[in-house]
Amino acid sequence: MSPKPSFRLRLLAICLIQVFIISWTLTSAEVHVATHGSDTAAGTLASPFRSIQRAADALQPGDECIIHAGTYREWIKPPRGGTSETQRITYRAAPGEKVVIKGTERVNTWTKQAGGGWRVELPDAFFLGSNPFKRNLAGKFLFYGTEYHLGDIYLDGVSLKERLVREEVSSLPMSWWLEPAEGRTILHANFGETDPNASLTEIAVRECLFFPTVTGLAYITLDGLVFTQAAPQWAYWDVPQEAAVGTGYGRKWIIQNCHFTDVHCTALVCGNGRTKMNEGFDASAVGRHIVRHNTFTRCGEAALHGNRGWVGSLIEGNLIEDINVKNEFGGMETGGIKIHYAVDVTIKGNIVRRVYGHKPANLAKSQSVEFTGIWVDWAAQGTRVSGNVVYNTEAWSLFLQNAHGSPLLVDNNIFSGRQIRVTSEGVIFAHNLFVNCPLFVRSGNKAVAIWEPHTGKRLGTPPVLQARVKWWSNIFSTQGLESFQRGEAGNASDWNVFLGGAKPTTWDDAHSQVEPLDPTVSFKDLPNGVEISFRADTAQKAVGGPLITSEFVGEFALTKQRLVDADGIPIAVAHDLVGSPRAKIHPMAGPLEGLHDGMNRIILRAGASLLTAQADTNLPDK
Repeated sequence: MSPKPSFRLRLLAICLIQVFIISWTLTSAEVHVATHGSDTAAGTLASPFRSIQRAADALQPGDECIIHAGTYREWIKPPRGGTSETQRITYRAAPGEKVVIKGTERVNTWTKQAGGGWRVELPDAFFLGSNPFKRNLAGKFLFYGTEYHLGDIYLDGVSLKERLVREEVSSLPMSWWLEPAEGRTILHANFGETDPNASLTEIAVRECLFFPTVTGLAYITLDGLVFTQAAPQWAYWDVPQEAAVGTGYGRKWIIQNCHFTDVHCTALVCGNGRTKMNEGFDASAVGRHIVRHNTFTRCGEAALHGNRGWVGSLIEGNLIEDINVKNEFGGMETGGIKIHYAVDVTIKGNIVRRVYGHKPANLAKSQSVEFTGIWVDWAAQGTRVSGNVVYNTEAWSLFLQNAHGSPLLVDNNIFSGRQIRVTSEGVIFAHNLFVNCPLFVRSGNKAVAIWEPHTGKRLGTPPVLQARVKWWSNIFSTQGLESFQRGEAGNASDWNVFLGGAKPTTWDDAHSQVEPLDPTVSFKDLPNGVEISFRADTAQKAVGGPLITSEFVGEFALTKQRLVDADGIPIAVAHDLVGSPRAKIHPMAGPLEGLHDGMNRIILRAGASLLTAQADTNLPDK
């Protein structure tokens, strides 16, 4: 008879089994998806799933979905998120492989018409859910374009333009018209000399691409994916918002290294649906997202939008361009970045360019049309706009609207050619470069919520005054601060540099420098960034301003809040636009600490083509 194992050995064996079980449960599983797979497969590398949705249904906290090259035409509705930073659910493109998620379906049943052009007829059931060709643009603050539909037609990836009169289509290549019909969708299109059945011809069929239908999911990562050709509805602040990708009022998502292209309205939203003006919310249950190193291009309304869903989030190193290129519709929600209730949000190191739009002549004066590079709207508090470059926009570069701020920090940015619009108080502008930017600073004259610091707990709704706006250590070219009035309590301006005819305030700027030098600032587009050239002299060194720190700024009496980040850590503008340390005593004015006399060049890069944002400075070109 074999001897019985001792109690200690049995206890040790039990412990080892438990450790094995725990470590097995905590081990991340890899689930694979490929276009040659099957949804009845095992989801392994050797036997992958066919659809991303099938993988989403199977994924558990800690799992990773590896998606292999190809086109996936689906709306992924994740049923669950992760449970912690170490137990995330991740959707990632396989290394070196291009994964494209589309809101379109291919159509190759077009019929050539006798009078020219092409026609296709599809049953409405073809669209499975919401038919974008049967949905007109609609929503609050949308002041023109409601006669257009959400549908789009794409020829080899290029979007055709909708026409409202059939006769126009016959004479205008790359255009289409919808024939009214019950139970059917009849499209007429002009593809020029191209046979649509022999090319890649696609039509929009779904409004969203990755968007949960349940709220509150957390710890989801999207990495290296392409989202394109979605047909979401116009987004505005107090309804459930649609977009190509949405967090569903979730928490701690990471969206990185992705491309968003050709989205009819908005690419990415973090919002919560129906709310009341100035209504409080639980800031601990939402936000803290990281959206970094993505590219957003050809979005009809905005790249990023949302209401209350961005609390404590970081939006960093993104390239945003070609917003509203068709200009078919517009109102008061269009911009590169448009965020309501931005509490403790950091918008950092983004490049925003070519935001288009103009006000049609037939609109009433009350129907304001606004197209803005970066737009922080309503009840923002503790938010920082830092190190961004905004240029070549048709309307405003920056709009800080209807907030007590207290504080809002705008530092180390470069804005060019369009208005800086401020209807908020408690704003600090420090170390920015403003290139021919007209200034509009007025009282918001609205009753707007203030929050207990770092929360959504409302402390009151006092009126927004034209007060406590500070301009410190900035450089102005051509347009200055001559229109900035003393206003209410706490406005200030000093240690600035005014070049090329820009003028200081008429009542402050005791230590500021005024120089006749024309900085001749120019911007050159790069595929993933921008090259900026400008002249400098000794003025930015001689101005002798202080280092902008939380201690220097002090406490804002209205909110009892200091200049701190989302975690309560004091903020100092101790580094410049490219991360170089500033001098602790008398740092240079403007966004760059290392400027030299004569011509300077700086190259900034952002977007999904880079693992990290990059900057090259001090490239002399004398």
